[in-house]
Amino acid sequence: MTDLDLLLEAGGAAWAEEAFFQAHEWWEAAWRRLPDGPLRQGTQALTQWAAAAHVTTLGRHAGAEAIRSRARLRFLRTVNRLALAPFVLDLPSDERDELRLRDQNGVLPVTGVLLAAGHGRRAGGPKALISVDGLPLWQRQVQRLQAIGVAQVVVVLHPQALLPPSPTFVPQFGDPDATPLHSLQRALTATTGPVVVLPVDCPAPSRGVVVRLLAAAAIDPRALAVRPIVQGPTGPRGGHPLWLAAATCQALTAVDAQQHRLDTFLHTMGDRYVDVCVADPAVLGNFNLDGVSR
Repeated sequence: MTDLDLLLEAGGAAWAEEAFFQAHEWWEAAWRRLPDGPLRQGTQALTQWAAAAHVTTLGRHAGAEAIRSRARLRFLRTVNRLALAPFVLDLPSDERDELRLRDQNGVLPVTGVLLAAGHGRRAGGPKALISVDGLPLWQRQVQRLQAIGVAQVVVVLHPQALLPPSPTFVPQFGDPDATPLHSLQRALTATTGPVVVLPVDCPAPSRGVVVRLLAAAAIDPRALAVRPIVQGPTGPRGGHPLWLAAATCQALTAVDAQQHRLDTFLHTMGDRYVDVCVADPAVLGNFNLDGVSR
């Protein structure tokens, strides 16, 4: 997938959550990068459509803007490059069915890192080895990451984990007594990045979450790390997975894992550590002993 594909799909994911201002931002970034032609005109229409929807949520009348945007959406009938699902567009079914839109199932340009080597003492044993529908949790997490388009996954495993006969991922066995940062360093011996990092006891993200992390990096080439945040009643809270640039991966390999934590290391990056607001509360979750996210 190209950066333009990511920006277009990120706008669609934000629109589906009714985050219209964010959708406008993603689509506008894509529109500004496109050459003249139907795709650029159609993307401009999406940008205007999202702006009108956002203004409407603020209680202001946006009927005229929406009508103008709808007229421009007719350009989309000749475009088959937009990575948007039909439900994204608030159009009558007869018009929506005329749009030729590509499925959102492309391979994402990032490597997944699943950290699954810990003892899990607070859970009564290694969480990664808990059975979920007949498979250990770590293997289910690999499947979920691959299902959303993260094709290459590096897994840092608990020594007691058993590999399937023909693994579709890159296994690395870790030290259960080591820190999570040490496990990440172990994973980075198998990839140069960029990566999305997921602890095994955190729910696998939706595709929309990962796409927006990648799109944020595409908009800001200075970004060294990106995390999803959820706005709650007490303010924003950061969650998982984390996106790390190749340069960040390289820097982390030289860090003393006994003396540093990943979160404190990332906060030294200042404004190059970027937050992306999402509505999916799963990014804040982790699993208890019974597998229930909290």
